[in-house]
Amino acid sequence: MRQIRVWTSLLAGAGYIVASTIPPVVAGMSPRPLPAQWWRIAAWVLSLVVFAWHLAAERRLRTQPFRAAMYVAFAVALGAAGVAALGPLRAHWGEPTRLRLILLSVVAWPLLTGIPAFLVALLGRVLLDRARALSDSQSRTA
Repeated sequence: MRQIRVWTSLLAGAGYIVASTIPPVVAGMSPRPLPAQWWRIAAWVLSLVVFAWHLAAERRLRTQPFRAAMYVAFAVALGAAGVAALGPLRAHWGEPTRLRLILLSVVAWPLLTGIPAFLVALLGRVLLDRARALSDSQSRTA
């Protein structure tokens, strides 16, 4: 069962990388260039879908809220590390002066995204569980 959770986290992490890299590519292929804000919004929406899917998958696996939040935060951090590594590598591939910046971003972005993702996932999971318990208790009394 633990392997399923790890694979789910890896899949979600890959989903975050895809959600962040595909919209600008599609926008660049468009005959009429879209403003940058539209592909950023598309990346946010796709990332939100991945986040909600992963949280729902952990709930279906009956993972405890704290552990579910840890798995979701790990996937977010993994995706952030991937995006942080891909961005500078594509833009500044041959510049050795950028190595420090790349390493800093690969360390900083997972922390800057993973910690808030943990808190949001934990709060969301607790609220979902309470709403479910409230709905179950109301249906039993009716």
